[in-house]
Amino acid sequence: MSFKQSFVAFAVLAAAAVVNCAELQFYTTRSCAGGASQDYQNVACNSCIDPPLDWYAVQFSGLGSGNRVDIYNEDACAESAQVGQAYGDLCFVAGQTAIRSAYVAC
Repeated sequence: MSFKQSFVAFAVLAAAAVVNCAELQFYTTRSCAGGASQDYQNVACNSCIDPPLDWYAVQFSGLGSGNRVDIYNEDACAESAQVGQAYGDLCFVAGQTAIRSAYVAC
């Protein structure tokens, strides 16, 4: 295998490892401190996480700085209900309306 092929194979594996190890934790309080009520591990690329009920904070971790995350105040990551967007690991805290779903992009 040539160096170029080796590098491409490594890059593909590295990208897959970063995107498929995302973790989302949903909280019933307006803070990402303390224990999460819902914890989703090994979240795949381009996934919508739609836990039941209302949430007031969501922690994204295990992401690279180029991975976009979105939050929604309606179920199923409804595009018209997007209320936040950022990149990488962070904690989103709900505004006036509860968080109902979250999306991890590649």
